[in-house]
Amino acid sequence: MEITPFSSKSNIIQTPKQKCPCGADHCYIDTYPVDEDDEFTDPNCTPNNSGDQVSVPAPYVGQTFETDEEALEYYNNFARCNGFLVRRERSKGNPDHPMGVYKRELVCHRAGAPLSAKLGETKRLKRKKPERCRCEAQMVIKKNMSGGSAKWAVVNFSNAHNHDLLEGSFVHCQPPYHHRYISQADRDRIIALAKGGCNVGLIIRALEMEKGIKTGQLTFSERDVKNFLHASETVNPELERVELLKYCKSMKEKNPDFRYEVSIVEDNKLGNIAWSYVESIRSYKAFGDVVIFDVGHRLCTNGRPILTWFGLDNHGNIIFFSCAVLFDKKLESYRWALQAFLRLLDGKHPQTILTDFNVNLKEIIQTDLPETKHAHSFDHIISKLSSWFSAPLGPQYEKFKTEICQLNELNEIEEFEREWERIVLQFGLVLDRHAEFLFLNRFFWGLAYLKNWFFGGLLGGEHNLKIRGFFRRFLNSQTKLKDFIEQVGVAVDFQNQAAEETNQNQNQTNLKTCLPLEEHASTILTPYSFAIFQKEISLSTQYAVYETATETYLVQHHLKTGGGGHIVTCIPSSEEVSCTCKGFEFLGVLCRHALRVLSLKNCFVVPDRYLLLRWRRESNMFPKSSGFKYRSQALKSLGSILVQESAITKDRFDYVQFHLGKLLNHVREMEAGPANVVEDDWLDAGMSFIAEMDVGPTRKIAPRGRPRKQKNTVKVANEENAALL
Repeated sequence: MEITPFSSKSNIIQTPKQKCPCGADHCYIDTYPVDEDDEFTDPNCTPNNSGDQVSVPAPYVGQTFETDEEALEYYNNFARCNGFLVRRERSKGNPDHPMGVYKRELVCHRAGAPLSAKLGETKRLKRKKPERCRCEAQMVIKKNMSGGSAKWAVVNFSNAHNHDLLEGSFVHCQPPYHHRYISQADRDRIIALAKGGCNVGLIIRALEMEKGIKTGQLTFSERDVKNFLHASETVNPELERVELLKYCKSMKEKNPDFRYEVSIVEDNKLGNIAWSYVESIRSYKAFGDVVIFDVGHRLCTNGRPILTWFGLDNHGNIIFFSCAVLFDKKLESYRWALQAFLRLLDGKHPQTILTDFNVNLKEIIQTDLPETKHAHSFDHIISKLSSWFSAPLGPQYEKFKTEICQLNELNEIEEFEREWERIVLQFGLVLDRHAEFLFLNRFFWGLAYLKNWFFGGLLGGEHNLKIRGFFRRFLNSQTKLKDFIEQVGVAVDFQNQAAEETNQNQNQTNLKTCLPLEEHASTILTPYSFAIFQKEISLSTQYAVYETATETYLVQHHLKTGGGGHIVTCIPSSEEVSCTCKGFEFLGVLCRHALRVLSLKNCFVVPDRYLLLRWRRESNMFPKSSGFKYRSQALKSLGSILVQESAITKDRFDYVQFHLGKLLNHVREMEAGPANVVEDDWLDAGMSFIAEMDVGPTRKIAPRGRPRKQKNTVKVANEENAALL
């Protein structure tokens, strides 16, 4: 295995190179894809080849940073470009606080009262002006919760100095303790270069060349690098094992539902460890149909691989399922991790699983998950094209990349293979080993081969950035194993809080077509899944329908009636509808072709089977169940919504109070027998193609008490339903 040195744009952790799956010697790929759009834009003094510094915009209130170190680095570079230095002043919070350190004050190096002279130094200091002169320039940052993750925001900024500022060329000549700061990206880069065999002097020169700065302009010295490397190496494996087991046992005592597995290798050393949380296990039961198997991270303190299972919830958010830290990268360790995940998550196998190119993962998924569809995101494929084809194709590479993107949009297998043959002939890649490898593995990435399986929109690869963001906030070159597990727990708590807030803040969405199908779906689906449904039903109005046989229809775009289209089969008696485009099977939402046919068949509500539980509002992270715990949680969720809605006006409050009193009396009179298993038949006649009830606007409520016309309204509705039957 080779080590890929970190560039200055990298902001996560050290990334190892592994042998390319094409099998050729001296061919390596990164284990984690780097997106072209995910460039590290240094907001600080932008370096150029001449070594001059470009001015940095001043911080402003409301500006956000991923970490406090990123904020310090930004302010540090702003200070260097403007003639002063920065130091940390006060901070609030501690490790025992739920949010840790949540506030920091970064001040000018001349802030504060002059320091009193030590005994014996008075005579020497008389000749020197005091360094501190109560300068009020400062930047205050505070940790805020946003979208389930912690970010640091500027809450106060002042650039009012009461002293002369330094010339830019004299800033780096000041005492080194002001600017001895190694950023997270530089730490990871130093670790990578050191493990690649570079000495300290070579590391310093390499960083200066990469940043495009002059010698001596780094914010740290060779001694700082030596001290950092020494601190990074002082990890006691035996102490780490003891601390880890102690932490896991304490977690188990606090929460009996916390699950973990540990393997001990020879010489009583810590082997592999896998763990999951009760909220993650519950989430997996509801959303474990599609899994992202991430293997692109590692602990830099000991080089251990990190394997994680992520999923997609009903609001389109990436959620954590389980995590494992391995002893090595052998096939047996990967298999142990996969089997541990299944044991921790109650043995449920996912329908589909997404990974990157990894020979070990491919083998163990085929043997241990034979019924699970294994795939690679197309984003991961694109990230490899540059290293494989940019050199042999030269200026034709961009055109080749565009052709591959268009190829992946094809829905038919025959058309896909015909276009592939044309592309390799056009660009002279018939004998290229990487082109051959891509074609042999087309079943793992070609849309035409994957449309029969559910992926929930994850094949595009947008989840990569979210996963990197999940780890970026706490995984760095000095993260130890115990600290890593603790921080994962904090990140999962943030995710759960964000999911709960999202469930409580589901506002009514605006309709675009005003079709009954759209109105019905808007009351059941979450805003995320309804947006997908709304896009499909809006586009359905552009399609023409031709009946080709009994219960069979040809659906074509109105501008492409000359050929093509998709065949939709619609059987009203069994409430079944299917389309050859496989949109429902792939996304879990009915496609535009099927919705067009349903509209013409006078179907005013979406059949229940095509409103997946994983996309519904009522799922709320909890699958349907008949147990007491589920019933209690379901009523709490419903009650919370009822309180919010009924407290808006006094009319609503009076109405709810009246009916809740009657409902409570009725429930108390019911027999308190043994809990019965409730079947999922709560949606029956209302979902038929010949709708028995018309969905109308919400009826206005009388100001007080029971509505006078309620009985008459119910009677009329029953008579209308009987007439329809």
